[in-house]
Amino acid sequence: MIGRYFHPMRKNAFVVAFLILSVAIILCVQNISWKWNSLLLLVFGSFSLVAGSDLFVEGAAGVASRHGISEHAVGLTIVAFGTSLPEFAVSFIASWEKHGGVAIGNVLGSNVTNILLIMGIAMLLMPLKPSKFALKDSLYMLVVSLILLLASIDGMLKAYDGIILLLFYFIFIYILYKRKSVEAKCESSLGYAASFLFLLLGIVAITVGGNATVGGAVDVARLLGVSETAVAASIVAFGTSLPELSTSVMATLKKYHGIAIGNIIGSNIVNLGVVLGSACIVKSISVAIDFMMLFFVLSSLLATLVIWKKVYGRTAGIAFLILYFIFLILLYL
Repeated sequence: MIGRYFHPMRKNAFVVAFLILSVAIILCVQNISWKWNSLLLLVFGSFSLVAGSDLFVEGAAGVASRHGISEHAVGLTIVAFGTSLPEFAVSFIASWEKHGGVAIGNVLGSNVTNILLIMGIAMLLMPLKPSKFALKDSLYMLVVSLILLLASIDGMLKAYDGIILLLFYFIFIYILYKRKSVEAKCESSLGYAASFLFLLLGIVAITVGGNATVGGAVDVARLLGVSETAVAASIVAFGTSLPELSTSVMATLKKYHGIAIGNIIGSNIVNLGVVLGSACIVKSISVAIDFMMLFFVLSSLLATLVIWKKVYGRTAGIAFLILYFIFLILLYL
């Protein structure tokens, strides 16, 4: 039994230690005046977000396991939302603090990163074999993306736009629950005490990391003389997409192709429905139909076409990665 749980325990201990170090550095940096403060806040804020999300998911899975909740239900709710917690924290806090450019840039940039970079890397590692539901899910992602595009025509995303996006997310959850699947029970080695401790640590880390990341992103944008949206769509988006990156790459290497693709599509729908929807409800966000918005819609369209035409091989992976680097270059021109 000890051997069975040794690796998860060692991994969790490392995450907790890393999290404590990141939060300690953030707190120290905020209390001293140094020219590298902004960059350190951005970097360690992102680390704190990722580590906090990891612990939150572990803790939630532990609680679910003790109550006999199915793995399918946990995957659709806790894990899907858990991997998008970094985006949620950044966009919600940014919207609350009236940095709308960071909020919208983080969501659009994360979705582009999830598809062009993460899906590109996954296809480069080995040809993927998505599940039979992948095309339907990607079509739904494309529909929600087009709805966001239409909502952006007037230049503002308002509270009612956020409500519509949230509604589409709950419709998606309902569709997923209607599917027939094997209801294996969620298994976790964590007890109640450890589960609740991880949940608490995760929430604290996400809150601290979210504040640090938003503050760091705004300051870095000012220092570089670029827009907050550009920094949010590139540096912040990459940092908040690390959970999706690690999940999809490991799933691909272990040949769990359904998880690799499903994680990307599911996270993108959560980003649009829950993350951006909530941010719009908090404060109206100014938005433009520019190259970033068009890249965002193009990414959703390409992901759908790749799955539909079954061309998810290394050539498509290289093409996705090239498009991602073009996206980064255009952000800073």
